[in-house]
Amino acid sequence: MHRRKLWLLAGAVLVALALAATGSARVSGPDGASAKSAGTLVFGAEQGGGPDWCLNLILDVDCNAFWNVVFQTPVIRGAFIFTPKFTYAPDLITHYKFQTRPQRITYYLRKNAKWSDGVPVTGKDWIFTWKTAVNAKYKDHIDPLGWQDIRSVKGSKYVVKVTFKRNFAPWRGLFNYVLPQHALAGSDMLTVWNDCICNPKKGNAPIADGPFLLTKFDRGSGITLQRNSRGWYGPKAKLDSIVFRFITNTNSEIQAIRSGEVDAIYPQPQLALADLRNQAGLRIQTHVGLQYEHIEIEQGTHGNPLAKQAWLRQALITAVNRTAAAKALYGTLNPSVGALQSLVRLKGEKGYSLDFAKWNYNTNKVESMMRAHNCSKGGDGIFRCNGTKVSFDFASTTGNALRTLAFTIFQDQAAKAGIELKNGFVPAGTLFGSKLPAHDFDLAMFTQLVTVDPHYVATNFACGNASNYTEYCNRQVTRWLLQSDRELNDSKRLALVKKVGKVLAKDVPMIPLFQRPTYFVYKTALGGLVDNPTSQGPTWNVEKWTKK
Repeated sequence: MHRRKLWLLAGAVLVALALAATGSARVSGPDGASAKSAGTLVFGAEQGGGPDWCLNLILDVDCNAFWNVVFQTPVIRGAFIFTPKFTYAPDLITHYKFQTRPQRITYYLRKNAKWSDGVPVTGKDWIFTWKTAVNAKYKDHIDPLGWQDIRSVKGSKYVVKVTFKRNFAPWRGLFNYVLPQHALAGSDMLTVWNDCICNPKKGNAPIADGPFLLTKFDRGSGITLQRNSRGWYGPKAKLDSIVFRFITNTNSEIQAIRSGEVDAIYPQPQLALADLRNQAGLRIQTHVGLQYEHIEIEQGTHGNPLAKQAWLRQALITAVNRTAAAKALYGTLNPSVGALQSLVRLKGEKGYSLDFAKWNYNTNKVESMMRAHNCSKGGDGIFRCNGTKVSFDFASTTGNALRTLAFTIFQDQAAKAGIELKNGFVPAGTLFGSKLPAHDFDLAMFTQLVTVDPHYVATNFACGNASNYTEYCNRQVTRWLLQSDRELNDSKRLALVKKVGKVLAKDVPMIPLFQRPTYFVYKTALGGLVDNPTSQGPTWNVEKWTKK
């Protein structure tokens, strides 16, 4: 749970490379299904497939990609599901009881929840899921955060009590992928669900406790879901099947939806998508979601040494016009996108406040800050401070037109303020695989996908955290963040997080830019589709989808 999700940046590029390596990047569906197939919805997917893609979401270190959640929300359910309103809703449970001293959660399971082979979903599945998560064999593949704080999981058939050794505030994120004990007991979780969501004791027959079964996974083509005819706890799905086609390029997705090859797409935002608004037969839903673009400022030994000073980071944020950039990048896609003013809560979440609103583009203010610290401009118009040029390598991912445009805008703005930004774009695999983990950058712009729970703030800013790429360290901030992860009172916890937000707005370890909008495009002949701009994705209510 503590590892950062970077779906919008890396996914499409990395999968495109993987498919190219296997020579199997094609658009045709795995079952040869077309958009005209009765009862079949064809969905263009920007990620999936390739030799290294694994399906088993319990292995969250290896397999926890956003599109895996999209593929499997209709198949394997959990205690809660994220709603489009950024809240938790009971899923496999009807309700729960929360107790403290020690922390205890009693889950009341739906008595009509069952696996597709007719076996009820029971406390045995909860216990098996926990024991799998804390199994030492999987310690490098399953994030232990939260799981290791559990003392015991006990339960009768439909009542499960989880008792904690110490408080764990983000507890709702546990048991979001409950495993079938009767099917998987004795199996090696590192391999059993790499290629299917199935019962190895029944000849790898597909298994599910959601409205659909995952019946086919073609690494070069796509994923097929078939309606779970044995039923689940909810209403029977209206569609016969859903075919996810791997289309790892946004322009190809646009062409596929225009031509009718696919019925729906959920692409990264790109300017070319705006043209789809004028195409007959298509409907578009777009919302400001839980993914935010930002610039990380490296403050360790590998970054520009000037960036270790808070005043310089303050000058840097004053040298870029975030509001103008948001309008230029997203004005035609979703005019509601504006400058993000917090690093601890996003727009639409409880507790969002305008912490960073005090930092506006102002070249005169930048010059005053520089002069106050004995910096002077060189003949090229760029400031020098004690002989060090105020120049930063600006890393991001190649192949993304919006990101390239954003850099061009920021480079021009910063130059007018006397700060040089140099293009340091690299392939996504290089940025996320080596540069960020090694702290080998000056500035890095990318998108992070977060969950409803504010634990991601500790992930990003606690001293010494593996995902704290900036190497920012404020001991008081870290104390508040560690305290927040143990605070079970939601109001008190939010107050701690907001205190952190105020300090971050002063220290500026990162520059919040904007929340990236979702863009859900589908044919008007489809019904029931509702965008979910959380990390749950668009398939959260798939049982309601229809096709005329």
